[in-house]
Amino acid sequence: MPDVTKAEVGRRLYHVHREKRVEHGIKLMQQNLGPAWKSLKEDEIQVLGHLLQCTWNTIDQKSWDAIPFGTITMDTVQKILSYGEGVRPGHNPSPEAVAGIKKILLSLP
Repeated sequence: MPDVTKAEVGRRLYHVHREKRVEHGIKLMQQNLGPAWKSLKEDEIQVLGHLLQCTWNTIDQKSWDAIPFGTITMDTVQKILSYGEGVRPGHNPSPEAVAGIKKILLSLP
């Protein structure tokens, strides 16, 4: 196994933690939305995950953990997805899009 720097290990742990937190949020959304979740296409779910990961980078952990993902409506999911034009792995949303998603998430009751 090649030598791996502490910085590389730290980056990987950061990415794994981010992925797990976003996956948990998406799972809560899916459970809450039930059958309505099935109306989303696989690529929309992937874009949603990517948008949330990019937004996670800008929200402190305590605030992220307070977001009520389990109460998010399909309307809110669609609002978040509206920021996903051209977004995919390797093509991140603009800082303005991330700020818009962050505002949506942090304003949830």
